[in-house]
Amino acid sequence: MKLQSLLLMLILSTTAFGQKTITLLVKENTLPCEGVAPMNCLQVKEGNAKAWSNFYSGIEGFVYQPGYEYKLKVKKIKISKPLPMDAPAYTYHLEKLVYKKQVPPSKVGYINKKMVLTQINGKTIDNGKIYLIIDSAKNSIFGKSGCNRFNANYKLSNNKIDINLLMGTLMACDDESMKLEQEFRNAIEKKGFVIYPSGNLVQFKDPKTKKTVLCFEIPTETRIWSFIDGKNWKLIQLENVGKNYGKAFIQFDAKTKKITGNTGCNRFFGTYTSDRDEITFSNLGSTKMACLENETAATETKMLQLLSGATLRFDIAEQTLNFYKDDKLIMIFGWVR
Repeated sequence: MKLQSLLLMLILSTTAFGQKTITLLVKENTLPCEGVAPMNCLQVKEGNAKAWSNFYSGIEGFVYQPGYEYKLKVKKIKISKPLPMDAPAYTYHLEKLVYKKQVPPSKVGYINKKMVLTQINGKTIDNGKIYLIIDSAKNSIFGKSGCNRFNANYKLSNNKIDINLLMGTLMACDDESMKLEQEFRNAIEKKGFVIYPSGNLVQFKDPKTKKTVLCFEIPTETRIWSFIDGKNWKLIQLENVGKNYGKAFIQFDAKTKKITGNTGCNRFFGTYTSDRDEITFSNLGSTKMACLENETAATETKMLQLLSGATLRFDIAEQTLNFYKDDKLIMIFGWVR
């Protein structure tokens, strides 16, 4: 009897030593990661951790749904048998779901972000001509379908989105662009999807088949600035007036955070800082040549007023660099090759 009790105590002691209960906070989206093979990892904070980290294992009994933040009590059990290289050293079992709360759409990573189409029905799209933005403030989706601009209403709930009829411009383009545009409209118009965000990739999946119909990429800040950097961006629209503004252009040096350019009359220079989709201009100066033409002088005055000490929102749409003030489009620059 004493021997049996001793053995039982040893078993319990060993079990207690090899496992513990931990608290995990699980983020509303996954990120691409590299485990034994490329995969998508949950983003978690264990205990009092301040930074999110990749979680390479599964949690038995836990069903993850993107768009929700979770707090879990999880039993973490050490695997005692010999393991292959790179295999997880622990198994995880859900003990308690403390809470599950939906992240407001305005805080979801893909909302109010430009998403560029990279795949449609399994076919790779790499021309960057199709993109969309899910605008939470206006409850609309807008963008470009390859040739024409479009907008539509939508309903979003628990990462399930229903998209209504697309309305847009009716321009004619080359046959290839028009064919791609029609394929995109057929795929997205009057349809419902489940959205699966993963880092800067966003998949629109068929809710019945779970197949990816559309895949979009949210351009990273590094990628955006590598495209902007060093190019001559010619002014083509100023406060809703599109025309030839002569020599007016702007150029960015991403390494030194300096800008140079021309107002159409004088050269200007300065510095800038950027944070995600916002840019702040500072230390703006210019040469002092007299502008003999009234229109050129007016252009110079407007450009310098809009840039001096200003914080503006910006984005890239195909070959244009666009600046916004209080959500109003104020300047468009086109890339001069």
